[in-house]
Amino acid sequence: MEDKIKANAELVRELAREELGIELEYDEAGVRWLAGYIDRQRDAADEPTKHMLQSVLGSYLGECICRTYGGRWFDDEEFGWGVQITDKLNAFPMNKVKKHLHNADGESVWGFFTMIRSLLKMPPRQVPPSPTQEGAERP
Repeated sequence: MEDKIKANAELVRELAREELGIELEYDEAGVRWLAGYIDRQRDAADEPTKHMLQSVLGSYLGECICRTYGGRWFDDEEFGWGVQITDKLNAFPMNKVKKHLHNADGESVWGFFTMIRSLLKMPPRQVPPSPTQEGAERP
């Protein structure tokens, strides 16, 4: 099954490249794109398509997690396929994609992905300030 998950993740990259002209990697930028794509599919896709997207897009999200934070795929009897990041931290990307597809409020795959960094207590990345932040006065 893990081979199918990895093949699904590659399918996302291939379709993005061939159909949309977008080069996706298994990284933060890819997850940011994924979040926007899911937002656009929430209203556009019918339920059978959403069901299929859950698995395919979840595979891509899981591979992004594996390659960014480390981890390995495993099958949990209760929650299905997930990524074990540490012995105390597991992520279930297919479940998160399903929630994001069906609920815009607080269910973002982007928030899910970036939260892992906090949970691992990784040092923050240096991100340049946005144009609206430059020169902004503190209240």
